[in-house]
Amino acid sequence: MVQQVERTDSLQLRVRGTRDGIVFYLPEDLATEELIAQVREAVDSGRDFFKDAQVVLDYDQRTPDQLEIERIEEIFTERDMRLRHITASRHESRVILNELGHRPLRIVARRDRDLDMVRPAKVVERTAIYVRRTLRSGATVHSDGDLVIMGDVNAGAQVSAVGDIIVWGALRGMVHAGSDGSDEAMICALKLQPTQIRIGGLVARPPDDKEYEVHAPQCAYVAGSNIVVEPWRGMERRGRLN
Repeated sequence: MVQQVERTDSLQLRVRGTRDGIVFYLPEDLATEELIAQVREAVDSGRDFFKDAQVVLDYDQRTPDQLEIERIEEIFTERDMRLRHITASRHESRVILNELGHRPLRIVARRDRDLDMVRPAKVVERTAIYVRRTLRSGATVHSDGDLVIMGDVNAGAQVSAVGDIIVWGALRGMVHAGSDGSDEAMICALKLQPTQIRIGGLVARPPDDKEYEVHAPQCAYVAGSNIVVEPWRGMERRGRLN
């Protein structure tokens, strides 16, 4: 049985980890001061997780504002984060970003487009379940989208999601990302020590012959036919966030 999930109605800002970086989706109808406060709250609540992260700001339907962007970037810089890219859904907003010098679109020459039909990657918004508590033994939580847990997942608990799973705490239970069979999903945690980890159809377990200790945020993803676990900065060095 899936336990009832606590959600917060006050935090309208949405955050999602992707292979291109961490995406901050900015609400359309939120005053600037409240937006800045929510960005600061989101970053400070997972300070260790966000350290050295590369960030994408998605203005979606919101109108871009240069002073607002500068204030958000200042928050990121103070916390060792780097604003990598800014994008938006509306054409008018992308025009504004371009005029501000943020280059939201990569222009491809017609001959190049005709040759290989290469298009810039598009940030896709997805739904997520947000859990703000520790999951104890016996708890089970599933999301048909992504899953974000602010707290620990104790041994004996089980979490699964069709999309990505991010745990801002210790992950010691069973975890399954890409539960629909997709191997594009990833799992991130401040302390990644699961009893069993699954991504798509692949299953992995930590070593049984010695204690498995981690002292930095880690991510698990599929490379080839294996589940690879490495530090978040390690993923950056290998170009997964560039």
